Amino acid sequence: MSKQFTWTGRVDPEDGEYAKRWHQIVTTSPQPDNFASLIGFPCDLGVRCNKGRPGAEQGPDAIRAALANMAWHGMDGHIYDRQNTPVGLDLAQAQNKLGEEVERALKEDTKVVVLGGGHETAVGSFTGLLNYLKKDTNASIGIINLDAHFDLRKPGKNGISSGTPFYQIHEMLAQRGQKMKYLCLGISETSNTKALFERSREWDVQYMLDTEIRPHMHTQVTDKIDHFLESCDHLYLTVDLDVLPHWQMPGVSAPASYGVSLEIIEDIIIHLATKQIKWLLSDLVEFNPKHDIDHHGAKTAARLCNKIIRAMTGPMR
Repeated sequence: MSKQFTWTGRVDPEDGEYAKRWHQIVTTSPQPDNFASLIGFPCDLGVRCNKGRPGAEQGPDAIRAALANMAWHGMDGHIYDRQNTPVGLDLAQAQNKLGEEVERALKEDTKVVVLGGGHETAVGSFTGLLNYLKKDTNASIGIINLDAHFDLRKPGKNGISSGTPFYQIHEMLAQRGQKMKYLCLGISETSNTKALFERSREWDVQYMLDTEIRPHMHTQVTDKIDHFLESCDHLYLTVDLDVLPHWQMPGVSAPASYGVSLEIIEDIIIHLATKQIKWLLSDLVEFNPKHDIDHHGAKTAARLCNKIIRAMTGPMR
């Protein structure tokens, strides 16, 4: 088990009860007014198997550190930081442990945000939600992935990786006789082979290219999201930070030469908050502090984490 992160930061008691920062609303123990849970998955086993740049295992605590001093403008109560799920040398086993922790948090009636780790995180996140909903056999989970990559690769000689999570999820659902409902926004044509585009068509994966997600195309993006969610009961949002352009997110394994800008990603999150759908789970993955520049990426990742939790738990301004 990794060392427990300590939440500390600036305190402004002279400004009263509305001067709170993240470190003051996060708790590392159960509280009756917990409204959300954070779970860290310090893993880059999948990134290494995918021949990427290691370092994402340091992501969860680096994001926490950037969040700690951020002003809090959300609902009253506490966010329960369940700290980091143990990760050994067996990726499948680590994903199962994460799934158990996500399921446990959901059973305690809190919304959950998982901090990765590489995108191998998604298998554990989704497994936890799927197991939590197992009594509702007709429940349909819509996966929205903000990402430059489909992550639909078949496991190769190196096994499962950060490039295979949605292939794994597809197979998991197929064994249950269910179809994967998957919308990927921000796909880079030059970062995905023809084979992956063909698989996406075969599996009826919905997607929009990064070149199709621009400020003047906002209506087309929201219409795509709305149409996708019409057939879904639950939403699982997964944000791969390499969807952002490299100048906004340098700290990832595969920086994007084009990408989808931060303001558009935030607009998508805010739009999701307006939808009448059960949104219990999100994750934020692929942050790699080893390749960050002057903590720019950490601050951006923390801002998005803050935006996601507020969107999931209360009205947005």
